[in-house]
Amino acid sequence: MLVLALMSLQACGGAAARSAPPSHDRPVPATEARAEVQLQLELEQRAGCEEDFDLALYQDPGIELIDWKEPFGACKARQVTIRYLPGRISKDALLHRVKQLAPKVEVR
Repeated sequence: MLVLALMSLQACGGAAARSAPPSHDRPVPATEARAEVQLQLELEQRAGCEEDFDLALYQDPGIELIDWKEPFGACKARQVTIRYLPGRISKDALLHRVKQLAPKVEVR
């Protein structure tokens, strides 16, 4: 009886939870405007500095792609292009967020 009750709860509640994927899992229409900004960053010198930056910035659904240039794994004088969705995040808001994550930011 308990198993039947649990299965019923899972069937009812599970469908509602799966009906709308999180915004990062939804495809962005090809017609939605995109923009890019090229930056030179100085990240904190530590293992995984690129990955930490990526994970923090990708929390915003307006960020579509972060494209690092070589040398990979380095934290100083890093060249990066960030593609974003201006309808979801402004360039100013994006730069403000980047400046919170990187001690030095230069727009190229």
